[in-house]
Order: sequence, then C-alpha cells, then structure tokens
Amino acid sequence: MQKTKYINNFLDLDWTEKPYMFILGFLFVLSRIPLLNLGFGSDPDAWRIAGSAFDLHYFGIYHPSRFPGYPLPEFFNSLIINYGWLVTNAATMILSLISVYVFARILKELNIKNRGLLVVTYAFLPILWINSTITMDYMWALVFILLTWFFIIRKQYALAGLMMGLAIGSRITSLILILPFVYLILAENNEIKKIMYFFVTTCATALILFLPLYLQYALNFVSYYPTQTGMSFIWFDMTYYFGLLAILFGLILFVVSFKKLFENIIKKDETTIFLLFSISLVVLLYIGAPYEMSYLIPAVPFGLLLLSKISNRKLFGILCIFLLLNSFIYIGLSSNISPILDKGAVISDAETRAQLLNEIENITSNLNNSVIISGECFPIMCYLYEKLQKTPQIIGFGKNDYIIHWNYEKNVGYIYLASLNEVKYWQKKGYKIYYMGNSATDNTKLNYKFNLNKYNCSNAFNT
Repeated sequence: MQKTKYINNFLDLDWTEKPYMFILGFLFVLSRIPLLNLGFGSDPDAWRIAGSAFDLHYFGIYHPSRFPGYPLPEFFNSLIINYGWLVTNAATMILSLISVYVFARILKELNIKNRGLLVVTYAFLPILWINSTITMDYMWALVFILLTWFFIIRKQYALAGLMMGLAIGSRITSLILILPFVYLILAENNEIKKIMYFFVTTCATALILFLPLYLQYALNFVSYYPTQTGMSFIWFDMTYYFGLLAILFGLILFVVSFKKLFENIIKKDETTIFLLFSISLVVLLYIGAPYEMSYLIPAVPFGLLLLSKISNRKLFGILCIFLLLNSFIYIGLSSNISPILDKGAVISDAETRAQLLNEIENITSNLNNSVIISGECFPIMCYLYEKLQKTPQIIGFGKNDYIIHWNYEKNVGYIYLASLNEVKYWQKKGYKIYYMGNSATDNTKLNYKFNLNKYNCSNAFNT
C-alpha cells in the first residue's frame, strides 16, 4: 500500500516546484555533459548551421545553412560560434531544458494526470536527448512551440504570436501548427480579435526573421525536397529513436484506448481535439518528406499527452519505460542494417560522433596530394576548411556542393560529389581519389551512375 502511494506520488509529481525543479535540471544537464564536446552533431545539417554561423560571424556574409533557411538559430549561433561546438551545443541544451520546464508548467495549468511521469519521459526521450546536445534547429522550434501553447493557455495571445513567429524563424515548417493554435484560441475565447493579436504578431515576427533571405533570394528561398527515402530506412529510423518494444506496445495501447479517444472527440474535449489535430498535421508533413525522424519532434509533447489522457495509467507507464529504455538498449529485428540487440540510441549516437571526429582527424592529418569525395561529410569538411583557412564558403545554391575546397598546405581538395570525367581528370593529374564512406559511393551511383570502387578510388575511412 505504501509502495503504491510512493509510485502515485511520483507519477503526479509537480516538477515546477522546489526542490524538484532543481533536481530535474541537475539530472538533465548531467546527462547531457558527456555529449556536448563531440562535434556539432552526427547530422551533417548541424555542421551546415555552424558553417552559416561562421561566415556571418567572421566575414559578415549571411547565407542559410540550407533552404528555406533557419534564421533564428543561424543568427544566434553566429554570436557564439567562435567558442566552438561545446558552447553552441550547450546553447541548444539550455533551450531544451527550458522546454522541459515549459512542458511541466503546461501540464500543471491543464491539471493533467501522470504529469510527473510525462515530464521525465519528455526530458529523457532518446530523440530529444540526442537533439538537445547538437547545433541543430529542432529543439529551437520545439521550445517556442511549447511557449506558444503556454501563452495561449494563459490567454496572452500577443506573446503567443511572438513565440509562434520565433518557432517559424527556427523551422519554417512550424507554421503548420498555426491552425491547431487558432482552433485552441477559438475554443477558449471565440473572439476574432484574439486571433488577430496572435496572427498579426506571428506574421510580423516571422517576416522580420526571414527578411534577410527575401532580400537576397526573393521568394526563391522557399523550397521543397521531394522524398527519396524507402520504407526500410523509415522503419530503421523509427526503431532507432523509439525502440521496437515501444512502437509495438504503443500501437497496441492506442488500439485498446481508441474508444476513450472517440468518446473525447464526441464530447468535444478541446484538449484532445487540439492534440490530435497537431499530431496529424506534423505526421502528414513528415509523410511528405520523411528524410529524418527528427521532423516528428514537434509532435512528441502532443503525442505523449494524448496517450496519457486516453490510456490506462499502468499501461502508459509501461510504454514510458520502453521509450526511456531505448536510450541505453536497442532491441530490433535482425537485418543487414542492425542486429537484434545493440547499444541504445543515446550511447550509439555518442559513439558515432566521437568516431566521426577521430576518423576525420586522421583523414585531414594523413592524406596528401588527394581529392576527397566527401558525400554527407562535405559540410563537416567545409567547416573545418573554413576554420583552418579563415576564408568564407563560396555560396551558390545548387552549385556550392560541387565547389572544391582546397587545402594548399597538403594539396588536398574536398568536394561533395564528382562525375566520372572529373575523377579521371584528377587521376591523370596524379591525384589519389578517396571517398568518405557509403554516403559518397551511394550518392555517386544515384547521381552519376558509376561505382567509385571500380575506378581505383579508396575509402578514406580505411586509411
């Protein structure tokens, strides 16, 4: 009986009160410290943000890390990029911790059951744990989305609009959540004037942040990349971040809880409809371009809360345990991509980042008189090249990936991809051709229809 009381107290713990908020903050930071000094991240886009920030800081040249632009994190990181990845990653960590506290406040405002468990699961969910320690824009957008939600609950609509504009300035895809937030304002107020406060402030903030992009590229910065990924990649990505046990158990839990979900919709429960609306839009957006499982990050707090509202308490607790377990232990289906049992997502990501830094250090130290086809590692090489040479990237979207960055001291050129004619040209000039892993060979096959291994090219990671 006493044990059950302690469990229930933990499940409903208010993490916004002292001393619990300090304990949570301490554990959060402690868990992230080992990951902060492992480069900007395993995602090449994190290095693109670093490159954008570097050029803006040192040369006063602004270019987006990639279209359509992520101006708020790019501008902010330019202020601290001279301190390196330890500080830029720490900035993401601090924003992520703020998002934990905001989520806890939202749950308190809504008087949600299981709020103690929900906050812990949110704080240590593998996909958020990993992304809270890299120089990427996902957690930037998420914290402002949660702040938008919080201020709408508090009926501070102008502030909510400001936060929504900052979310869009972090990731432009955040704008899709304007619709469910407008629904929430209508459900609580039913006043067009309140919506106008929110909408006008949102648009003004977002337009100001994207103004530098518009002045340089007009509307050409607005872009869409059609999907080129397969179901096997999506499934692997999903099991990597969430875990096979959590996915299967979550599906079962959703099915057995569907009756409660349907009842809440029939009763027009505002929170349930808002959560379902938000999740659906984020998932639809991901289906349109399923390149990264991290695109689903905005749906994480909504999904956790929705499942908590409609599920049996004990079953939801088991799901949370499976989700958190995946940080340390990976359980999947045996394939040529991954074994059945392996290290969890957080441990695996940390090892990948450390290994990548070591391998790139070996490549830059040991290779001379070479041309290196970098593939997905190209943004990493660009950043290291810029830092070494103190010269800005030559920017021209659609072409910049094919520009060679040359290390004159070692007579080594770095390029994203190369045609067969280019490979043969450099070989005739006496250069040894290297490529950086499967990314370079696979992308070469896709874009230029030839196999690098058949033309006397070597894997740089094996040197």
